[in-house]
Amino acid sequence: MNMPNYPLLSNIRYYYRLLYREFPRLAVSHAITILGEILLPFMGILMPGIVLSQVSSGELFRGLALIALAGGVMLLGGAIVSWVNSKTYFFENMFRNILFGEVVLKETRCLYRYVEYDEQKKITKRAYQSLDSGDWSVCYRMLGIPRELAVNAACFFLYSSVLGTLKPWLVALLLGLSLANYGIFRMKNRWQLAFRDEFAQSGRKINYLYRIMKDTQMAKDVRIFAMNRWLMAFREKVFGQRLRLEKKNQRRVFVADFLQLLLNLCRNGFAYAYLIYACTRGDISPAEFLVYFGAITGFSGFVTGMMDNYARLKLVNEDASCMRAHMELPETGEEGEAPAELYRTPAEIEFRDVSFSYEGKTGEEHPMGEEHPMEEGHSMGEGHSMVYEHFNLRIAPGEKVALLGVNGAGKSTLVKLLCGLYEPDAGKILINGVDIATLPKRALYDLFSVVFQEATIFPYPVGCNLSFRKLEETDEERAWAALREAGLEEIFRERGIKMDSYMTKTAFEDGVELSGGQAQRFLLARALYKNGNILVLDEPTSALDPIAESEIYEEYVKISRGRTSLFISHRLASTKFSDRILFLENGRVLEEGTHEELMALGGSYAHMFEIQSRYYTAQERDGCQSGSNSTESEVTQHAG
Repeated sequence: MNMPNYPLLSNIRYYYRLLYREFPRLAVSHAITILGEILLPFMGILMPGIVLSQVSSGELFRGLALIALAGGVMLLGGAIVSWVNSKTYFFENMFRNILFGEVVLKETRCLYRYVEYDEQKKITKRAYQSLDSGDWSVCYRMLGIPRELAVNAACFFLYSSVLGTLKPWLVALLLGLSLANYGIFRMKNRWQLAFRDEFAQSGRKINYLYRIMKDTQMAKDVRIFAMNRWLMAFREKVFGQRLRLEKKNQRRVFVADFLQLLLNLCRNGFAYAYLIYACTRGDISPAEFLVYFGAITGFSGFVTGMMDNYARLKLVNEDASCMRAHMELPETGEEGEAPAELYRTPAEIEFRDVSFSYEGKTGEEHPMGEEHPMEEGHSMGEGHSMVYEHFNLRIAPGEKVALLGVNGAGKSTLVKLLCGLYEPDAGKILINGVDIATLPKRALYDLFSVVFQEATIFPYPVGCNLSFRKLEETDEERAWAALREAGLEEIFRERGIKMDSYMTKTAFEDGVELSGGQAQRFLLARALYKNGNILVLDEPTSALDPIAESEIYEEYVKISRGRTSLFISHRLASTKFSDRILFLENGRVLEEGTHEELMALGGSYAHMFEIQSRYYTAQERDGCQSGSNSTESEVTQHAG
């Protein structure tokens, strides 16, 4: 993966600009914090020497007064800095949540390919991971570490000025040894970066295990297939791998930390020895000894802090760049005017010389290390995977088209191209003669009532799930009518489910849970509520039995009257309702016609129909045996 790489200073400015846009007054809080963290330690090393000097000269009262004054100032300053820090932490925590929300919203506004199959998807996933780490989140570190670095740098110059009054060469020596310390930091960073991918893969496995072990839908499988021992063995293997990785990493970290400790002992030990030598010779007074001793201790700490902070910033900059790369993705044009002819009903659809391919690596890496194909069996490797090449298709106004084919034929890709989720590499897709590439996405999306095979139901009230509006903005009569047409009204009323009843048990224990078939009917009701000009059904009955599937397609026929409709399925229940059947193979229309025409052709469609009819042809409802005595129309009626 080609990771984005923004300059470190540019990223720091970027995150602070976002923060101050949300909370401009935090700039004052940061200034107070930095000033306090610079001056309070500096006063701490100066005061013992000043007080000792006063006492030594016989000014005991003045010394005590200075101690009281300095102590009061330092206590008050410390309290102010502590209060400001707690306030800053609160607002920066709010900022992290705001930023997380912005990342999510950005994903809804950028090109769909960045979400599903583009290389950017891996960068986006890393952006999410970098924000979901509490106080280790990328925004905390990109905001906090630069402030620490600024404090350390300012203190370094202050303390250097103090030590420079003693011996300039001592400052140079301490600085040189500190630079050697930075070399060890760099080595430690390289070791940690070398393990980064392994830790990320291990983390995905552990998170995957946590997720599936909490999934109640697995409870039946775990019991029936006696998976508990296997799961625990698998858990031990995953955690064993993580433990070995941690030990290997910790051994290297220990070596680096030991070298740093040894270097610090040599550096500070030499400086302290020189101070003692100078004091015993009378070159410096006891009061100066205290000041210089504190300055050396602070100097070493601040130099080490500078090196450490810079190394940590370099380490986190990659995550910061991922988040920024995601936030700076180009967005689709949501708003704008569309020509009036676009909304003519029924709509005409045309694919004109369309080519489309998945570029680069398009599969998402599975937590267990397997490749997760993005499109109907299209497991993509390096380079291009051509799905459509110079593809042409016209769907007449009001025509009902069934799109069939085996896995990987490109059926769902065709739908995503039509809906504007994917952009063709070449060619045009026209609706009522209007090139959809020229349309604002909002206008294009409004044309479609789509039912995908994935049941996405949110933990919100029933009415909100149907209308995607606030509950008070939902037309309740229209919502119940949609449920009625989808065959759910009676079930909902029997169970006492209302428009304000919450769905799923994600957030509420009494949330409405639907079976797989009911969930797909609910998605149909959502499409009915929207009432788009073009009806698209992408495998909408995969969780239904053949009889229920046939019944729901009869409902589709009713609601598709007067609309251009596209039915996509592996099974053939939709074919008898369609004006035309398109059988796809390898991104082209292999066969085209009505059911009778394709059966007479005796090709791939007839072969698929024959195979499915063996499984789905059953006894007639009155108990008479069907099978070889069934007429072709009966076979059509019962075929899945």
